[in-house]
Amino acid sequence: MLDTRLSMIYNLLPEGEILCDVGTDHCKLAVYAVKQGRVPAALATDLRPGPLAAARKTVEAHKMADKIQLMLSDGFLNIPQRLFDKIGCFVIAGMGGELIESILSRRLTDKRLVLQPMSAVYELERYLSQNGYAVEKRVFCRDGDKMYTAMLCRRDGKAREFCPFYGAVRDENFYLYLEKELLRVRKALDGMHRSDNIDTERKRALELLEKIITSNMTERKNEN
Repeated sequence: MLDTRLSMIYNLLPEGEILCDVGTDHCKLAVYAVKQGRVPAALATDLRPGPLAAARKTVEAHKMADKIQLMLSDGFLNIPQRLFDKIGCFVIAGMGGELIESILSRRLTDKRLVLQPMSAVYELERYLSQNGYAVEKRVFCRDGDKMYTAMLCRRDGKAREFCPFYGAVRDENFYLYLEKELLRVRKALDGMHRSDNIDTERKRALELLEKIITSNMTERKNEN
């Protein structure tokens, strides 16, 4: 079974497409997706031999070596083109938004992407909107006191205006996520106001984000 965060990612996977799990770690997502029949096969990659060895143990324990290929790769870079062309969906999860952005920028693809940033979420959203990626769906989950978000997107080459939370499923987890984000943003702004050296650009970005979050929360109150 998958934990709450991985289940959220799993539910975004397009059915019937070969999966590539970038930075696979223990390979739990790929194994589960193949066993459940959501994807026919998978490629699981990692930058380091240690996690890939852990992934191999998971694959062998579930007797999935004929369906899941393991590969050392820096993001997409080391995947041979013939194999790259067969992949229908790439998952890049459990890492910072800056690293996800770096992976995407070094080898462009118009395949579907499931992205789950652990930090710098809005920076990643801005990169996606400015570089021709359309967010098809964005979801949220709660695991204990932590909130996570993931998005299904695809590159169509059309630059868009930056719009945080575009494609969001507006369920209870979405509003819980907003509450936590509002606290984080206001704490950051309060810290800036106490500082002698203010990053004006970042301050403007945080103020805009605060406005967008409060607007979304107000809309919900009005609906109720």
